[in-house]
Amino acid sequence: MVKRIYWLLVVCLLPSTTFASQYFNQIGWITPESQVHKLLQYPDILDSIYRDNDNQLIWFDLQQSSKLEFQLEVIQQAGFSSLFNRQLSYLNFYRKSNRWYEYDLLATDTTLLYLSYATLAQSQGKDWFFEQRLTGTLPPPPVSVQIAFKRSVIHQELAELIESFTPDSDGYHNLIDTYLNVVRFQKLDLPLYQQYGLKRVGDKIEQRDVLLQRLAIVDVDLIDVDKEATWYDKSLEPAIKQFQRLHGLKPDGVIGPNTIKWINLPLEQRLSTLAINAERIRYWPTARDTIIVVNVPSFEMTYWDDGQEVFESKVVVGKIARPTPLMTTRLDSLILNPTWNVPWKIMVEDIIPKVQEDREYLTRQNIKIIPKWGSKDEINPDTIDWDNLTPSAFPYRMTQLSGNHNALGLYKFNTPNRRAIYLHDTPSKGLFSEEQRAFSSGCIRVENADVFANRLIDTYGVIREENVTSEPKSNHAIPLRNRIPVHIIYQTAWYEEGNVHYREDIYRLDGNSLI
Repeated sequence: MVKRIYWLLVVCLLPSTTFASQYFNQIGWITPESQVHKLLQYPDILDSIYRDNDNQLIWFDLQQSSKLEFQLEVIQQAGFSSLFNRQLSYLNFYRKSNRWYEYDLLATDTTLLYLSYATLAQSQGKDWFFEQRLTGTLPPPPVSVQIAFKRSVIHQELAELIESFTPDSDGYHNLIDTYLNVVRFQKLDLPLYQQYGLKRVGDKIEQRDVLLQRLAIVDVDLIDVDKEATWYDKSLEPAIKQFQRLHGLKPDGVIGPNTIKWINLPLEQRLSTLAINAERIRYWPTARDTIIVVNVPSFEMTYWDDGQEVFESKVVVGKIARPTPLMTTRLDSLILNPTWNVPWKIMVEDIIPKVQEDREYLTRQNIKIIPKWGSKDEINPDTIDWDNLTPSAFPYRMTQLSGNHNALGLYKFNTPNRRAIYLHDTPSKGLFSEEQRAFSSGCIRVENADVFANRLIDTYGVIREENVTSEPKSNHAIPLRNRIPVHIIYQTAWYEEGNVHYREDIYRLDGNSLI
């Protein structure tokens, strides 16, 4: 009796992993030396699952296990989780070695890990996909999910369960379909496309067959292209222009360095881009009821109202040194003829050095110096010793008065947040003609801001005192009846109008960029 009590005490004090491992040792599935002991994340849950299943193997249907392994492959290709990478590598090893008991345990455990990841991605995806990556352990999936898993085991519907925890949007499925299409080209070992100088319609192309193969990777329409021609003929031009549009290039049909760079993008990198952007769909909003979405890499903004796209615009986003943050905020009002309170960093790093070089800079830019925010007093810039001033020690603040030359233009779309990031007009209209539009200090400049302002007032403005193209007094605010969600996202690949589009990873957040 004493020995029995002692044994029970020891069992209670043993870590759960040890107890569960002993259980699987006892039924003859694994040996104490097996590496699988260290790989299991949820041994107690596994104990319960296999007891309920009469200690039978679960993954005897390879179709179900292939579904799991493919989801893990996409996560591995996305490159944000060393934890999933390790589990997949051991699953492959156990399967190829016919070590089916270890495979079965690890497959069950890793499915629970995947279900936990899928459940938490919407709340924690920003960290995993952009910042810290997923390196540690995850909590067990909710009890309801564990029950669903056990039910799927009984009905042999594990593949369906895994499918139910993947995004169910056209955007996701088309990225995955494109991913599978690119995988096919890996087997061909395609050479790089090479040419000298620029190529236009009428020029001879030495590697036209290689060019067509590489265009096919991104599903460019080649149906009407003459397959026998050896030069850049008219039939090829639409395909080149389509390829350029899909990659955010000027669709001029000229094959130059930027086009060639995308044509020769390594297949491994294209797969990684597709995979990470497919997984990010778990985090981004999918509803398009009333929402404003800014996609930073595409330099574009879209406004939906009541499920309908009512405004689309090019935007200018933060430069690499001052990136636009990924965030969710709400647009609550429209500010007409705004003044601009110059942020400290811009004042110290940009404006003061310019004043030290040119004393008339403040006057030309209509910027005044004040003692502190909200003060009506003004500091005479002539009283400041600019030559001996250390910018970071500047004791005052700067405000730019409203007008056509104000950095915010004539419209500010107010989105209160601690980072002071908002959408606004700009006097620098020429920047919208650039392909790469990362020029701001973090805020988002909107092309055709007057049209956007009128759209907002038509749908959500509290009052319509005047047309917004008039010039009211400074900082005239028009509140909106409802605050509109604004999502600043980062998609370097997405599905739109029948094709997957790609963009440069300007902030190097994908973790795989060569372009």
